[in-house]
Amino acid sequence: MLNGYEIVASVDEQEQLMLDLAAGEKTREQLAEWLEHHLKPIR
Repeated sequence: MLNGYEIVASVDEQEQLMLDLAAGEKTREQLAEWLEHHLKPIR
């Protein structure tokens, strides 16, 4: 959960995203786009 949202992605997918960010293989903009597609509001 993140500020009233939950990430809808497997742990493996989330982990790979963080590793790619740390390695400089993903940009901040790509992270924002990924989050837009993987966040779901919690009701």
